[in-house]
Amino acid sequence: MLVEKRRPGLPHRRLADDVPAASTVNRDQQAGVGVEIRNIDGRPHTDIAGAAELTGRSQQTVRLKTSPKARAQGSGWPAPTLQGKKAWFAVEDLEHVRDVVIPRLAELHRARVHHVSLEGDPDALISATEFREIIDQQNWGWGKYVELSKAAWECGEDGYLPLPDKQEPAPVQGVVRYWRRHRVQEWVNSRPGKVAGVATPEPPTRSPDGTP
Repeated sequence: MLVEKRRPGLPHRRLADDVPAASTVNRDQQAGVGVEIRNIDGRPHTDIAGAAELTGRSQQTVRLKTSPKARAQGSGWPAPTLQGKKAWFAVEDLEHVRDVVIPRLAELHRARVHHVSLEGDPDALISATEFREIIDQQNWGWGKYVELSKAAWECGEDGYLPLPDKQEPAPVQGVVRYWRRHRVQEWVNSRPGKVAGVATPEPPTRSPDGTP
């Protein structure tokens, strides 16, 4: 018997009684409403798709984090319950991952990256190339950051990137920019999230104009 039920963070689904996996009818998927929740040992469980949706992570991430190796390394994610060839995850355990494990890991990561210390003279100038390497950005990502900053720079203010401390014409075309090391360090340490790949822009279809 299928009983309608709602869980926080999940779309409208149906709860299937504990029956063999082969005989379970995933009616919500057929109707395009969502994924299935099954009652296993008195606890609501959902499948890989539901786990991904509830935690806000990809299905591949769910598989990786719930693998025996990742759990042994302290991922904090639950072990799946297997019925037939299908993996099921207790909704309560996934909610714990979403509300406790993921925020805790994010906070630990922020604490680590917000203590970056760049060695050398704090007033020495760092080139755009060095700056880009520090934040681990590809050329197209850095070019987008520059484009997002130019309007503010023209007003003498910091933009997405801090206002350069020195600018000079490039040998061929464009502009060569430099920042003092201590200003780069302050900017990196004040960024939300991780240093590498934070708010990474989508790659453009062609290279951005103007070489920094």
